[in-house]
Amino acid sequence: MKINKNKILKIISLSLSFLLFPFVVLEAADEMIDNPLGTDSFPDLASALSELAIEIGIPIAALFIIYSGLMFVTARGNAEKLTKAKTGLMWSLGGTAILLGAWAITEVLKDTIELLE
Repeated sequence: MKINKNKILKIISLSLSFLLFPFVVLEAADEMIDNPLGTDSFPDLASALSELAIEIGIPIAALFIIYSGLMFVTARGNAEKLTKAKTGLMWSLGGTAILLGAWAITEVLKDTIELLE
């Protein structure tokens, strides 16, 4: 019978890794990872994310509204450009309304969940 040293070495190393793995896991359990977000619950996380979206989205929405206003000024009575400016303003205001509505819904749900706890 031919003995394959490579195969025996692989079996021994695999067996040792399975024997030593629980000790590594137990050692890792002693370490606590600090929460980098500073939130302790899902409602707080949802609120933090919605506030981040507001902080990023409102300035962008303001820029799009200003851009739509500039499109109105540069249209100078051209019907096609006025239609394009109206469409741009409508989408800018619609996006802003969706952003603020999502934030309001998140805050209401957060307060409701906190009252239920």
